[in-house]
Amino acid sequence: MKKLLVYFIAFIISFGVLFTPNYSKSIAAETKVASSSSTENEIDELDTGLGNASKVTINKLKTKEERIASYTEALGGNKTYGTVLYWLNVVRDYSVPVFFVLLVIASLNFFIIGNKKLEKREQGFSMLVTLIIGLIVFQVLPFLFAIIVAGR
Repeated sequence: MKKLLVYFIAFIISFGVLFTPNYSKSIAAETKVASSSSTENEIDELDTGLGNASKVTINKLKTKEERIASYTEALGGNKTYGTVLYWLNVVRDYSVPVFFVLLVIASLNFFIIGNKKLEKREQGFSMLVTLIIGLIVFQVLPFLFAIIVAGR
């Protein structure tokens, strides 16, 4: 029963971490659309029946292109470098919740299941070490890429 309760709590926490919407970006996008002057393009866009989620997606695509352009300018004008740095930053952002869920699973193997089964304890410990090293690598990778490319 205790294992079931621990698994349930871990599932709820990981589900909340992975699927919690980021309201700050959508509110900023809504205020940006609402505060801008009404031009013919915006009126046509509103008349096409696009929902709020589609507008936020369109704004994210614009910011993606803007970010790639800013990374390209910062790294010497090569668009490939800008695109690679953008995707490394995306991986860095999404690696935290994925590693958090995997750390919960590894901790369950190490601390709870590992009390009775020694092989699960060893497996959990090796997973913990591997995940912590992987998290550090994924967080530092964009920084190292920028240093190597800018120093070239």
